[in-house]
Amino acid sequence: MFAPFWLLGIAAVIGAVWHMIHFVIVHRRAQAAGHVPRTSFFSRRLQWHELSDDGRHHLKRALIAFGAFFGLCLGGIVVGVVAALLMRV
Repeated sequence: MFAPFWLLGIAAVIGAVWHMIHFVIVHRRAQAAGHVPRTSFFSRRLQWHELSDDGRHHLKRALIAFGAFFGLCLGGIVVGVVAALLMRV
């Protein structure tokens, strides 16, 4: 009963990690080429408009995949609770 949530959650995490790795690669290449400004010592985060197009793409897809993972986890918990309540009755 929980296998679909588990399998889809694993796929979402793999996709999120893949996109985060590619985001880091694309971002470092853009920094090396001088396209993306370097962050200051106190602020390690770039603003959305300072990222390259590929960087925005991979970061957005990674955040979507992490959101899908958490949604699937929550859905699996809800299904488990509902199944436990139905089997108890």
